[in-house]
Amino acid sequence: MKLLYSLISCIAILALCLSWTGPAFAADSETYIVDASSLLVRSEPSSNGEVIGQLNNGDKVTVFDNAYGWAKTYVDDQEAWVASQYLYPEEDNGNLSTLHKEKETVTVDENSVRVRTGPGRNYSVYQTADKGESFELAATDKDWNRVVLPDGNDGWIYSRLTDKKEESATVQPLDGYTIVLDAGHGGKDPGAIGVNNVYEKDLTLNTVKKVQNSLEDSGANVILTRADDSYLSLENRIAISNQEETDAFISFHFNSFSLSSVGGIHTFHYTDGEDRKLAQSIQTGLSDRVSLEDKGTLQADYRVLKKNRDLSVLVELGFLSNPEELATIQSEKYQNNVAAGISEGVQRYFNLQD
Repeated sequence: MKLLYSLISCIAILALCLSWTGPAFAADSETYIVDASSLLVRSEPSSNGEVIGQLNNGDKVTVFDNAYGWAKTYVDDQEAWVASQYLYPEEDNGNLSTLHKEKETVTVDENSVRVRTGPGRNYSVYQTADKGESFELAATDKDWNRVVLPDGNDGWIYSRLTDKKEESATVQPLDGYTIVLDAGHGGKDPGAIGVNNVYEKDLTLNTVKKVQNSLEDSGANVILTRADDSYLSLENRIAISNQEETDAFISFHFNSFSLSSVGGIHTFHYTDGEDRKLAQSIQTGLSDRVSLEDKGTLQADYRVLKKNRDLSVLVELGFLSNPEELATIQSEKYQNNVAAGISEGVQRYFNLQD
């Protein structure tokens, strides 16, 4: 008889254990229902977490905690996480008509937009999306949209590149970017000398200050290698760029040639990777704004580019040896147009990278 009672007791205890859905603090838990065709279960509250399971529409989940838009549950006594926006409380089950409303989507406005694993440029690129592609909107974080990708994973898209811009309406295009502007020559180094003893060092400084204003109006943090007529070695210019959290370095120069008929603007880069892409974007911005001949982009091993560990380009904004170009270069209108063109080129490059 004692053996029978012992057996019954063991069965009762076993049944109680099997009905338990989590650890000892399950009393603080709530039951939710999955509202998605499939929902990945991850090892941590992040889309980078290892996938350890999958839930289907209508499955019940016992939730013990929430963090960063993720709900904590347990699978075989192992901590697990699911995206909380795909869950609704079990007690709301009788009102599915209000829960299964049409999901909000976002549509990409540009080509080759980078979809990242988190809300920021420091996160790796998961895939790219092109203009017209639409995704289900899962959440927003400041100026980033979290979307559901076709493979079920989450991705993050910079909201300025989608039709869902409400969260970033007050965000400037270059917020968070640091741009170093380098006015070529200076002090004892006049640079090229044009007609009527016009010094390159003076024109580069005047132009840089115009560009500084334009970039700052777009939200950028701008650092000048020189703000007055002072001499600065190439090594010091490079050091200023390298010691900052620099997103782009732009060196400003004007050209000169033995034939006075030669003219036009160039943008130089050292590497054929991102440097070249930035150079092309800036050259396009300049050619859209100024009337001087578009000479395109060229590879060059200028020291300020070659030894610079940051994204870097060098612009040649016309020929001081060409009297007609010199008159144009000296005008405030030209310098304002240069500033607008470079600012637009920088914005175009970084927007495509986000």
